[in-house]
Parts: sequence; C-alpha cells; structure tokens
Amino acid sequence: MLKEFLQAEKPGTQRYAIVVDSTLAGVLSVRLPWLKGPYIQLLAILPGFQRHGIGTEVLSFVEAEAKRLGKRNVWVCGSQFNKDALHFYKRNGFCEVASLPDLVTDGFAETLLRKTLT
Repeated sequence: MLKEFLQAEKPGTQRYAIVVDSTLAGVLSVRLPWLKGPYIQLLAILPGFQRHGIGTEVLSFVEAEAKRLGKRNVWVCGSQFNKDALHFYKRNGFCEVASLPDLVTDGFAETLLRKTLT
C-alpha cells in the first residue's frame, strides 16, 4: 500500500527520499497547493534514524520552500493514537486546529495541525 501511494501520479504532489550518508532514512510527500500552504501527506523517518533531528530538518525544508513561494501555512494530520508524532509536530510549532473522526480508520480520529509562517 505504501509503495503504491509513493508511486501514484498525483498532480501537485512532490515526493522526496530522505537520504543520510547514501542510506534511505525516510520519505516525504507534500501536496501543494492546499489552504494557503503545503500539506504534508507523509513524513516517515525509519526507526534507526529517528530522534537524530532529521524530521526537524525536513520540516525546516518544507517551511523554507513554503516561505519562498509566499505561502502562509504548513499543514499536517496526525493520528491521535500516534502520540509521538503529535508531540513532534507540536514541539516544532504546529497547533491543533481540528479533530477528524474516522477519517483514515474507523474508531480513530486524525488531528489536523497548522503552523503559521511569519
């Protein structure tokens, strides 16, 4: 399912391999345009590379590109059961703006987060 998602042709979606020392460390998929800024569809850092600042660097890249394009926001959704991801985004300046029950999986909510760029 992930392979199909990453290979699907989607206008307005950019996909990036996150590489550290010639080794795949994760993936990023960003949709633009979306509500006055990019929407991070997927940011996944492989377990051996987590907690080394790579995710924060990727967010900085997305934010810099958004600012370069004159955008006001960066958006992302996180599953409410994924407390680590929600904490990561909040620690990086994102704020909760909505809860979306049953969006991806029945019985679970997604949290929409926004970072306003200045």
